Amino acid sequence: MSNCQPTLLYISVNDGTDTRIYKEIKSLGSRFKVTFIGVKTPTSSTSMLPEDCRVILIQGMRRSPWTIVKLFFQVLFLNPRSFKSIHVINENLALVLYPLLLLSRHWVLDVFDSFFLKSTSRLTSFFKNILQRFIYGSADVILVTDDARLNLLPTWSRSKARVLPNYPLSENLTPVPKAKPEGPLKIFFSGSIGADRGIPFLLNLIKNDSELKVYVAGWLYDKAGEDFCKHPQVNYYGVMHQSEAAKIAKESDYILCLYEPNIVNNIYASPNKIYDGIKVGTPVIINQEILVSTFVREEKLGYVIESYSPSDVKNILRDLKEQRGGYEHIAKLQGKYTWESIEPVLTGAHLNQAIL
Repeated sequence: MSNCQPTLLYISVNDGTDTRIYKEIKSLGSRFKVTFIGVKTPTSSTSMLPEDCRVILIQGMRRSPWTIVKLFFQVLFLNPRSFKSIHVINENLALVLYPLLLLSRHWVLDVFDSFFLKSTSRLTSFFKNILQRFIYGSADVILVTDDARLNLLPTWSRSKARVLPNYPLSENLTPVPKAKPEGPLKIFFSGSIGADRGIPFLLNLIKNDSELKVYVAGWLYDKAGEDFCKHPQVNYYGVMHQSEAAKIAKESDYILCLYEPNIVNNIYASPNKIYDGIKVGTPVIINQEILVSTFVREEKLGYVIESYSPSDVKNILRDLKEQRGGYEHIAKLQGKYTWESIEPVLTGAHLNQAIL
């Protein structure tokens, strides 16, 4: 890495194992000397970030005020002004760091899971507008995952927003015919392993099929996730690198992609699982309350169930078994949705002013 590269500070409360964070830092590392600040919890895995990235991990629980205070002072110690550009994940972290971001030369807000869409409490319009003015107004660029989320931003802020989809890296993109499905039905469940990501549905399937296998990789988000991974029909692999998880997804019959439609953020989910499925030729299972399910249905990328809590699980189970192996067409889309194709959106967000 050249010493003359511009410097970039990347800030998150993740420990660096998030798939999108890995992709972003890999891309930014080709144009910047990157410093990553994150949070390492007692259950965190080893960081999966590229070796040429400087990594600083704050010890503590992610929702602990003391952890956030330590993160704030770590950023202050590094001096925001000393970096050519700063990358911040989500609005709530940007709000905490707001005084420091005002000192920066250029900063980009990357909205994975919008604070305003996740909040179950009803913020008054007046208070919400003030917060959005602070956060969106001071950011130089706002990154969102799709057009639907772009249109949820305040109208006045959309001119500075850019869409950066959740496409996978094209590494190891060598189409290999999948073996004809045989044996027990196999479902891959990855990401945040929690009650609102389809565990009740999976337990219902397991209840009706004693041979069904569920392969799990990701973060145990709640007790429901912890208990689920102890089930004898479940194999839990922990937090894995994207390339390793892709191998398991390829060997599975389906990739679970369910979101409980209890908050706007879930209804507008733009899961990388759909594009990961395209990459490895594996269909997804998704509930129709999620807007992106329309795309899945139109492109025949998987099985769309009527609701997050379907009433007729036995018929769904029968359909899943009958239709597995019938999605060979997905492989034809492999080269269409790749991270490399949209990477310039990310680097451009920082380079437009960062090198001035």
